[in-house]
Amino acid sequence: MLDITISIVTYNSALDIDNALVSIISKIDKRIKYKIFIVDNNSKDNTLLIVSKYKNNVEVIKMNKNVGFGAGHNIVLDRLNSKFHIIVNPDIIINNSVINDMYDYMDEHFNIGLLTPKVKYPNGDMQYLCKRDPNFFDLFIRLLIPFAFKKRQSRYMMLDKNYDEPFKVPYATGCFMFFRTDVFKEIKGFDERFFLHFEDADITRRVNEKSEVIFYPYNYVIHDWKRESKKKLRLILIMVKSAFMYFKKWGLRFY
Repeated sequence: MLDITISIVTYNSALDIDNALVSIISKIDKRIKYKIFIVDNNSKDNTLLIVSKYKNNVEVIKMNKNVGFGAGHNIVLDRLNSKFHIIVNPDIIINNSVINDMYDYMDEHFNIGLLTPKVKYPNGDMQYLCKRDPNFFDLFIRLLIPFAFKKRQSRYMMLDKNYDEPFKVPYATGCFMFFRTDVFKEIKGFDERFFLHFEDADITRRVNEKSEVIFYPYNYVIHDWKRESKKKLRLILIMVKSAFMYFKKWGLRFY
């Protein structure tokens, strides 16, 4: 059995993926046995050329179409023979011992099925990505009137919590998710009906039914977050569709 498996789903990720892989490989403790799966969703740029140079602990899986975020990560479900499995976005940079530290923390806390770390911008500013369960009102103001209802938005982003201490998370970000592998496999990974967006809200909720999802405050990853979903109409429509799918599955709350 491996200590850690990692899956990264790429789609036209040539600008990010090399830095992500170098950072991961250089920062994992040499005593940890690991494997990285790269699932490429039919990229049209140089992503495959870049990842093809990585051998040994890296396996590249080429898809003939873009199957989406969750389905891409689920491709490796039957191949996981590890203690822990990490979901990593291609725009994540590991610049410290965060993987090793989270490994040790999970080893000591058997009640945790999913751990989510601090996430920072490249300039060091915090990204507050822990959230409460989505409701229609919170999503409406964040998408259409982000300048309004600041107190309400702060509550949704759990800014009432102390981000220097561990706390339970109803909705963890999908950019970096540190799973106990047997929990990830027990819930059969992501719900593939979500092409993009809210698959992380859904899987967090399902993990919380089996164990606990906890915010890990003692270390961080860097996320070069470009917020593409708020720039392109097609991605906005995908996000809206996923939101309605989430509410259909878990029930619609307006407030």
